[in-house]
Amino acid sequence: MKVYSLSSRSPDQPCHFHGCLRHALRFARWLGFFPVQGLGEPRPEGIRFRIKSLYSIYVVATLLGQVMMSYFSVLLFFQTEVTLSTISNIIFYVTGLISAILLLKLAQQWPLLMTKAVETERGLTELSLDNKVVVRSSVLAYLVMALAMVEHILCTSFNIKFVMYCLQEAGVTTNVMENYVVHRMPYIFNYIPYSFFNAVFFEYLCLQSTFLWSFNDVLITCFSIYITAYFKTLNAVIATNAKKDKDTIPWSILRVHYSNLVKLVKEIDDNISSLILLSLFTDLFYICLQLFNSLHRNHVSFKYCDETQTNQALSSPFYLLYYLYSFVFLVLRALMLSLFASNVHCAALEPVYSVYDVPSSVYDNEVRRFQLQLHYTEVGLSGKFFYVTRNMILKVVGTIITYEIVLLQYSVTPNSYYNVSTTVATVVDNVTNLYGKT
Repeated sequence: MKVYSLSSRSPDQPCHFHGCLRHALRFARWLGFFPVQGLGEPRPEGIRFRIKSLYSIYVVATLLGQVMMSYFSVLLFFQTEVTLSTISNIIFYVTGLISAILLLKLAQQWPLLMTKAVETERGLTELSLDNKVVVRSSVLAYLVMALAMVEHILCTSFNIKFVMYCLQEAGVTTNVMENYVVHRMPYIFNYIPYSFFNAVFFEYLCLQSTFLWSFNDVLITCFSIYITAYFKTLNAVIATNAKKDKDTIPWSILRVHYSNLVKLVKEIDDNISSLILLSLFTDLFYICLQLFNSLHRNHVSFKYCDETQTNQALSSPFYLLYYLYSFVFLVLRALMLSLFASNVHCAALEPVYSVYDVPSSVYDNEVRRFQLQLHYTEVGLSGKFFYVTRNMILKVVGTIITYEIVLLQYSVTPNSYYNVSTTVATVVDNVTNLYGKT
């Protein structure tokens, strides 16, 4: 494995790329998804990706565990009726497995990407990034992951209380932990026997998948903060330069700075565009799923609870607290990802207004070339097939609203294990009646 060295970088020159991303990536390494050495150091000289390391062994074990979780969720899907519960399990674990593979690929490319970022920063001689950007990125990473842990604790606490309540009502004195784990993960314990080791092992794998669900949004947001900060700094220099009758900084240098930032954005986007697509898809799916469950009070039933007892549990204040927190956190996290990622596109377009206001006394071929470059260059983070822009966000919000309006038009009987095939047939019949088509 080729190892890229950063020893050529000046020791007194900080690397903001490393500073903005290292705290978020340390979370991934702790949970077994990013086997890169040197993330704990304030400077990037020790960044290495090595196959023969304890981190890599940890990642391989994690990938095998995620493959196992995905396999069991798919197996349950094909051996039972099609329900929203089985579909959501597949999406949760399969997207988690894909995320783990994409993070491993990113880790392999990380030393090279770090080297290119260092070279770009070193070439931006007229720009100086505020260290507050690094602090802001690090605080956001710690804050969002702490909130994600709170959400996971609330979810676990509610399910334990739900199982304990049902056992008490049924007069059953069997082990609470066993019933909780079997209730939470039927896709596992329908096929393997319960044991304490299996319970702890698969609960940890579930925690890893839950971590990835939030981490992808945090990672993309940290990338966006870093890129946007550099563009905003360049935009301020360009705006100041355009207001003067005499060039303070040659326009050729500013144009080269812009070009270097564009190249860095494209390099970063090549490495994370698949993660962006995956994150936007999972966020959209789970927002729609949460809204659907809120309209139909849908929850996976427990064998010791009848429908009345399940509805009583869903009416409890603790469930309301968990559900509201989970839904608000999911929406805010999705908005955070979308808005910060779209800021890259907006910040990259902003110099065009200043360049077109350049006084005629300093207007030359370099300014003209800069205008053409700004006009014909599309810059931004993408989800493989589209750029993340504010117009795209509005379309997604419109899609969610349309989805909910359609759901509100149909009266569906609540079912603890909602059958998708029945829903589709009901919707088709109603649409046929609505439009008078046969």
